[in-house]
Amino acid sequence: MDLRGIIIAAVMPLLTTVDLLGEEARGGTDPFAGVRDRVIRAIEEKQVPSVSLAVVRNGEIIWEEAFGLADLENEIKATPETIYPIASATKPFTATALMILIERGLVDLDRPANDYLKGTGLRACEGDTARATVRRILHHTSGLPMFWNFYYEGTSRRKPLLETILGRYGILVSPPGESYNYSNLGYTVLEAVIERVSGRPYAEFLLAEVFKPLGLSRTAVVTAPPAQGDVAVKYGPSLARVPFCDHETRGAGAIHATAHDLALFLLLHLGRLRPDQQTILKPGSVTAMQSARDPDVRDSSYALGWETGRRHGYPIVTHGGWMDGCRAHLAMIPSEGLGVAVLINGENVPSIQICDVIFGALLPRYAGALSAATSGQGGPSAPAAFKPPAETVGTWEGTVKTHEGTVPVRLIISADGRVELFRLGPDGAPGEGLSPLKPPTLNRGVAVIHFPQVFATSDLSAASHRTVLGLKMRGDRLTGEANTIASDMSYSFPSFISLKRTDREAPLFTAEGLERTRGKT
Repeated sequence: MDLRGIIIAAVMPLLTTVDLLGEEARGGTDPFAGVRDRVIRAIEEKQVPSVSLAVVRNGEIIWEEAFGLADLENEIKATPETIYPIASATKPFTATALMILIERGLVDLDRPANDYLKGTGLRACEGDTARATVRRILHHTSGLPMFWNFYYEGTSRRKPLLETILGRYGILVSPPGESYNYSNLGYTVLEAVIERVSGRPYAEFLLAEVFKPLGLSRTAVVTAPPAQGDVAVKYGPSLARVPFCDHETRGAGAIHATAHDLALFLLLHLGRLRPDQQTILKPGSVTAMQSARDPDVRDSSYALGWETGRRHGYPIVTHGGWMDGCRAHLAMIPSEGLGVAVLINGENVPSIQICDVIFGALLPRYAGALSAATSGQGGPSAPAAFKPPAETVGTWEGTVKTHEGTVPVRLIISADGRVELFRLGPDGAPGEGLSPLKPPTLNRGVAVIHFPQVFATSDLSAASHRTVLGLKMRGDRLTGEANTIASDMSYSFPSFISLKRTDREAPLFTAEGLERTRGKT
């Protein structure tokens, strides 16, 4: 399950499909005229500051162009050589680097990740760390929790050592192989595996073994504020400047690149390198990265560093990236020899939609399916009422296990969807009842419930927080993750929660909690 999409919701304007289909799809000569016009219009309407993109087909870059300003305040124009943060589109690079070590016999996909983590390793709150293999970490099925931590320029917060990060948060909150749960922390573990097996820092290994052989001359793992003009400035929804940030999860999201370099990277994964590029992976490894999935998690489409599936009638291989102030997307249709890279230094236009309309400009069948899908879209639907599974109804007690100790809690779930959470005192007496901040949701058997902050640890620094529970029935217990998320979204720190039923009857709510619950529906 991908808790990110449930926890962080953003409403972004849809691009108009008809406007974005190129002239070729309408009988003209320039297949990208419609795409170009719409991107320019989005910039003129101040939806985003700039867009840089590149398209490859059958081993050649057939279009690369940039629009708008990489730096609004200094009026620096964007070009195809402008460097942008690519956020989570870093993950296919990390997976590629790991596959190089696998081909050399230095890493085994099916060995536990802990075999490569000298010192502090992963710990199991659920399941067995022996089953948290390198392969499952690549698939996001290892049981690791959601996690992020950004260190913004101008603040006093600094990145700790990896051993500290894993010592606090390197926990399995679900049994390995049970479910898909997108985890940036997992790709930080892979970053550590690359470093400890190769004997080189992650950034140096990628530079020597991936970037240079493929000719990616303007791609790097960026950990310090870049010089003005070299990198596109990030901007929020209102086009306010977003400061540079370092990551605790560099292997998950710290790469910066140009659209041109991303196009060259796509050529590797389309199996069509240019003569001036070196082969760094065997064809079998490239194929495995796009096709291998965890056989125990049938509803997951995440392969080895790539998201896979079908989109508008074609098999597609893709990975997006987003964080404050930027959007990025890599998308391939291998059967057509097509790949697209899109980079945006803003948040209001979804990068995957630009990929869609580029594919639609080149593939009439894709365009038709895209048009049909878009015309059938209505406005956002109201969330369905929370209907808890019958086996979860009742009163539950247990603990939240943080890296600093345990916090006793009580959770009450009613058959009609009302929920209330209490922190318990040393004598077991409940404190003030907390009602959800918004209606709970149920996704693939996991109940996701947002509460006001329930507990604190010494590494919290934001002014306020919320506690987000992700709970699933496992035997006679409700277990999962309890995430403490900063109000400014600068971090999400996971803990483990385990509850056992204490009352099978319909629960009684406090009058105050009942009133608050009614107010949320």
